[in-house]
Amino acid sequence: MFIGLDFGTTNSALALADTDGPSRLVPLAHNGAMHETFRSILYFDAEERDGNGRPLAHAGPAAIDAYLEPGAEGRLIQSIKSYLANPDFTSTSIYNSRYTLENLIGFVVARLIDATPYAGDLIERFKTSPVVVGRPARFVRNSLGQAQAGADDFAVGRLLAAMKGAGLADVHFEFEPVAAAYAYEAGLNRDELVLIGDFGGGTSDFCLLHVGPGMRHVKNRAETIIGVSGVGLAGDAFDARIVENVIAPKLGRGSSYESTGGKVLPMPAWLYDSLKRWHQLSFINTYKTRRMLEEIEPVSDAPQEIAALAHLIAENKGFEMYRAVEAAKVALSGSPKAHLSFKAAPISIEDDIVRADFDRWIAPELREIGDCVDRLMETSGISAAKVDRVFLTGGSSFIPAVRALFAERFGIEKLAGGGELTSVATGLALSARQRFGS
Repeated sequence: MFIGLDFGTTNSALALADTDGPSRLVPLAHNGAMHETFRSILYFDAEERDGNGRPLAHAGPAAIDAYLEPGAEGRLIQSIKSYLANPDFTSTSIYNSRYTLENLIGFVVARLIDATPYAGDLIERFKTSPVVVGRPARFVRNSLGQAQAGADDFAVGRLLAAMKGAGLADVHFEFEPVAAAYAYEAGLNRDELVLIGDFGGGTSDFCLLHVGPGMRHVKNRAETIIGVSGVGLAGDAFDARIVENVIAPKLGRGSSYESTGGKVLPMPAWLYDSLKRWHQLSFINTYKTRRMLEEIEPVSDAPQEIAALAHLIAENKGFEMYRAVEAAKVALSGSPKAHLSFKAAPISIEDDIVRADFDRWIAPELREIGDCVDRLMETSGISAAKVDRVFLTGGSSFIPAVRALFAERFGIEKLAGGGELTSVATGLALSARQRFGS
């Protein structure tokens, strides 16, 4: 049995492959139902403690349930993977207990394994069997969206440590777009030159490589790869544009207040930068922030909006906001207009979003993605005409403007997709079989 693990920014999944045939996703149980993916999210309860006296950690759908329980007080953490390349994030204190980033990732992976119907058998296999884990093509961005020298090795080292801490003894990495290529290749009966575009929550990765029956005997897939590239933005960045243009103005962005010295000052920009990265809201939910907003509200020219912002932060309503934003984004992929509804009294935001506006908001990200693809093609020395197929996977591959970007370069008839949320996981298991099979 060959094992692939996709630890994603938003969702994670586990897949297995036998000595031949297709790979398969491992079902994940929650509340009597089986699921294909596991949300990469943690919730630490403010009151409950585990056997070591540390805050009780919930992961995946159980974390969401605990967070949404009426009266729940705790700390929600998401997009953990996006911090791997950031050397400034080494650890965090959660209710007087300190956790490293590797600890947090390990929690998610361990709980994912526990959610499988045969966790005991898998835990034993992880002690001796090789496991192929996905990684982005480039860990190249810090929190400001800037390139970082040496970020790849640093991030991979941390991810390796996290996996070993979760009980995976023999870990091997595969580029996530290459894993998606394995999934696409499984249905081919002829060789092709393919561009894979994998759009995750935090990164967009691209790989140009040869796939097909003639490549399945190659143990080292690097021999079939022509070029790999990536950019540190994807689904989270698109969500942030909706927050910036629809949510933030309703929470006081652009407003001003009168300081104690009589000066009129704009609302601090860092508050709204954190709002765009909603998973960071728990980090600014401090006494200092709450006190500051309490003092600003009565001297603001938008007191109701500031009160709503203060409520969002103090009551940790970032996840509800994210779900409203994500729902609107998904709806825009199938309709020229979508309605965004976010209610968490005193917050009440109801707004229509036109797809043309959304496309305009995400234009900077689309340009960066397009430039990345163009550089990959140029450095590879391959013309668009020579590419047989463009396989797009990941949630953001459904966005019409994203698909149009590739249709303009390669032709709409060359675009393909499938298993958008699971192709990386199933491909990782196939990668494990090709590497370690007899």
